[in-house]
Amino acid sequence: MDTFEQHKRATRELLAKPPFGYRNIPEEDLGLFASALVHDSYSNEAGGIRNNERLEFLGDAVLEFVACEHIYRNTDMTEGGMTGMKQDIVRNRSISDAVLAYGICLDDALLVGGGHVDPITKRPIVNENMRADAFEAMLAAVYLIYGMDEVRRIVGDVLVAC
Repeated sequence: MDTFEQHKRATRELLAKPPFGYRNIPEEDLGLFASALVHDSYSNEAGGIRNNERLEFLGDAVLEFVACEHIYRNTDMTEGGMTGMKQDIVRNRSISDAVLAYGICLDDALLVGGGHVDPITKRPIVNENMRADAFEAMLAAVYLIYGMDEVRRIVGDVLVAC
């Protein structure tokens, strides 16, 4: 089995677990999720493989919107307070910590270039920015395939108490 087929298998396994819980994913949708888990260091080395940067761009905006909506609906804070709370939610460190605390195994599913692979264990070395970007890219894929309500559910489960 080639690397990308293994990657799609790992993506399918990740998606079957909470907070996603998706099974029987059509191949075209699986491809979008798999792209969300390709770091640019891998695509730069492999060539011709779509990385997660475009999805991360969209996912960042979707996450910010959902966080702002949650804060607006569930607090009576002023604008300054809401801005601070939003920044706490969408900060890369907060996202990374929440992903780890929830038990989402993004690190093992993320395809990374050789400079991000442990030479002994051969496992990816993923920092908090890479993990947060991959999660945002996953949120973008969820948004494109399943819609905003599903993004709200996942963000509520992982990042905010709705």
